[in-house]
Amino acid sequence: MNTTCNAAPIRPGEAPASLPSEDVIRHRPLWFREALAAPHESRRLTVDGASIHYLYWGNGDTNRPGLLFVHGNGAHAHWFHFIAPLLTEHYNVASMDLGGMGDSDWRMNYSRDTFAREIGEVALAAGLGPKPVIVGHSFGAFVSLMAAHQYGDRLGGLLLCDYTIPRPGERREWFLDGPERKPTRIYKSLEEAKARFRLAPLQDCANGFILDYIGPLSLRAVTKGETRGKRTFEETGWTWKFDPSIFNGLAMGSDHAEIYRDLACPGAMMFGLASKDYEREKADYLRELAPEKPVFTVPGAQHHIMLDQPHAFATAVGSVMAGWRAEGALG
Repeated sequence: MNTTCNAAPIRPGEAPASLPSEDVIRHRPLWFREALAAPHESRRLTVDGASIHYLYWGNGDTNRPGLLFVHGNGAHAHWFHFIAPLLTEHYNVASMDLGGMGDSDWRMNYSRDTFAREIGEVALAAGLGPKPVIVGHSFGAFVSLMAAHQYGDRLGGLLLCDYTIPRPGERREWFLDGPERKPTRIYKSLEEAKARFRLAPLQDCANGFILDYIGPLSLRAVTKGETRGKRTFEETGWTWKFDPSIFNGLAMGSDHAEIYRDLACPGAMMFGLASKDYEREKADYLRELAPEKPVFTVPGAQHHIMLDQPHAFATAVGSVMAGWRAEGALG
């Protein structure tokens, strides 16, 4: 019997309609519980005077190929806690907290070069094989690109996720051109703070159990008079772990296209097919800029690919890694 579906298809770069509440999954499935329970270590490395925190999954063989996940703006290492164990059959895996975010130290000043050194030094120190791969998402992709610019000859590859590279001469200063970031609000209780957790950019996510996991880990208790970086907290309560002063005056630069084109290591680009950051024209430009670097999409995913389609995201990362490994790029 033939049937006809009259629902309009989702076009690339177009977010799906708002999810009905009954389509949001709150129960933690078995695979997710097993991933969170997988053995791992919490580690620290001092970079430019700041203690940088990262998580590590591995088998003890530091010559085994590996990869480092780098999170986006205001996020943290646990955004990949449920992804990493899906890849440890073949690779050692680490996931870091950038300076000023997660459980890493806050700094007095931040720059793209400082973030690049944090990423590069963790990648080389974490036991991720002779030539580690860096996988960066969103803002983390931007600073991972800077890391690959500095450390490219010591890396096995760079996979950028849902991050677009502007054409030469196209100014895109997210932070210099925007309003100054205000201090984060302090909530009286953890429950009140947890209720305020939102994805940025804002989107629905069917995997509500993932949001329920990463949301509380985005918060920390603070005490009146406590000082972190430039901020002294004015009251006791709960607030977000990231330092909003990171983005006041943070220059991105206009050399991204040249850096990506001339990387000393292999590169690739992944987008969520329904992400607002994905446009066919932009993907075509990336292919023209660096024909040897694959550009591909993950169906059913918006900007936060690893939250929307965790297994597809892990499979894509593993496939790119396998290709580079077969080519001998991982050492």
